[in-house]
Amino acid sequence: MRQVQIFLLCTLSACGTDYRPDDLNNSSDPGVDGGVKTDGGSSTTAEDARVPPPDGIPAGLAPCDEAPYHSDFAFIEDKVLAPNCLDGCHSGSDPGADMDLSVGAAYANLVNVPSHQSGWMRVVPNDASASALMVQVGAETGFAIEGTMPWNQPKLCEPILDAMRRWIVAGAPPR
Repeated sequence: MRQVQIFLLCTLSACGTDYRPDDLNNSSDPGVDGGVKTDGGSSTTAEDARVPPPDGIPAGLAPCDEAPYHSDFAFIEDKVLAPNCLDGCHSGSDPGADMDLSVGAAYANLVNVPSHQSGWMRVVPNDASASALMVQVGAETGFAIEGTMPWNQPKLCEPILDAMRRWIVAGAPPR
């Protein structure tokens, strides 16, 4: 009888703690993979940004390597929009699609602003899949597009697209 009680106690205490070796490869712990899942999908919540180490985000990272730490507009404005969208397109006195994405002007031209081409909103706070910006950069499906932004450049890397998605899902705060 005592052995049965011990067996039941061990069985009940282990409930919910299954260990499967493949779990190590499918982690969605933001401290491990920055919210980018190994199956090619991506997370959609602001909490999925990678937790910076105690001494801060390492200096000198490329934007794609730094992106998993971010869900903030400052990063998107400085490291994504400024280097990819301004040169000859979304800046100056006559920006493409009447959308000036210059530092300091980008937020007001994106969030809750209707797109001239699609009829969608450029950025819908809390809803990345309804945001024209995410369709234009190839991160969401939606209206028909001629190609992904930025034009004549490689598609933005998945960690940057995930940072943009996290920012929108977090409510698209200004900073």
